[in-house]
Amino acid sequence: MIINLKKILDSGWTNFRRNSYLSFGATGIMALALILFLGLLTIQFLTSQVVATLQDKIDISAYFKTDATEDQVLKIKSDVSVLPEIESVVYVSRDQALSDFRARHAQDELIQESLDQLEDNPLAASLNIKTRDTSQYASIAKFLEESPLSSVIDKISFYENRGVIERVESIANGVKSWGFGAVLLLALIAMLVTFNTVRLTIYNQKQEIEIMRLVGASNWHIRGPYLTEGGLYGLFASIIALAVFYPAVYLVSDKVYSFIPSVNLFGYFLTSMSQIVLMVIGLGIALGAVSSAIAIRKHLRV
Repeated sequence: MIINLKKILDSGWTNFRRNSYLSFGATGIMALALILFLGLLTIQFLTSQVVATLQDKIDISAYFKTDATEDQVLKIKSDVSVLPEIESVVYVSRDQALSDFRARHAQDELIQESLDQLEDNPLAASLNIKTRDTSQYASIAKFLEESPLSSVIDKISFYENRGVIERVESIANGVKSWGFGAVLLLALIAMLVTFNTVRLTIYNQKQEIEIMRLVGASNWHIRGPYLTEGGLYGLFASIIALAVFYPAVYLVSDKVYSFIPSVNLFGYFLTSMSQIVLMVIGLGIALGAVSSAIAIRKHLRV
C-alpha cells in the first residue's frame, strides 16, 4: 500500500510539473482567493475589537435639571441600583462635575477665568449607569423615562450612544457580507481553473488511462494522481497566501495600533498561527481536491 501511495503521489507531482503554465495560473488564482479569505478574517477581527471597545466604553448617563434636589437624584439611583441587570451606578454631583471639568481644562486659562466669573454652577448632576450587557441599555432608558421622578431628568445619553454602536455593527456586517461574497467568487474561479487544468491533463493522458484500465487498475489508482495534482495546487497556493499575508500584517500592525491602541494585530495572528496555517492549508487542499474530483467524475469514466 505504501508503494502504491508513493506511485500515486509521484504521478500527481509529475502531472503538476508537466502543466507548468497552467499550474501557475491555477495556483495563483487559488492563492488570491486564500489571501482574500485571510483579509476577511483580519477585517472581522478588527471590527469585532472596535465594537467590543466601544461597547466597553459606552454607558448610559442620566443628566438632571439644575433645580433637581440631591434627594431626588439619590432616590432614582437607589431605584436603578436594585435592578438585576445593573453592574454599577455612579452618582456625580454638581460640585463634583464642576471639579472634574476644571481638572480636564486645567491648562485652559480662558475657561478657568470664565468659570470664576459665573455666579452659579452651570453643570448638572448625573448618574453614570453600566449594565452587564449592552442589549439591556434600552430597558434601563425606558425605566428612567417611566420613573415617577422622570420630570427632574433633563437628558438620557443612551440614544446617542446606541446610534454609534449600531452604525459600527452595520458597517461590520456589510464588510463581512461583501467580503464573504468576494471570497466565494474567487474560490469558484479557482475551482474552475483547477477543473479545466485537470481536465486537460486527463485528455492528454487518455491512452495511459486506457492501458491502466486494461491491466485492471483500480478506480482509486486512476483517480489518485489527479486528486494529488489538485491538492498540490491548493498546497502551494496556501504557502503563497501565508507568505504574503503575515509580512503584510506585520507592516500594517503599527498603523492599526496607532488608531486602535487596544489591538495588537500581528500579535493576534502570531498567537493563532498554528490554527490559521492549518485552516488555510486545509482549505487550499480541499479546494484543489474537490475541483479535481469533479473533473474526474465528469470526464473520467471508470
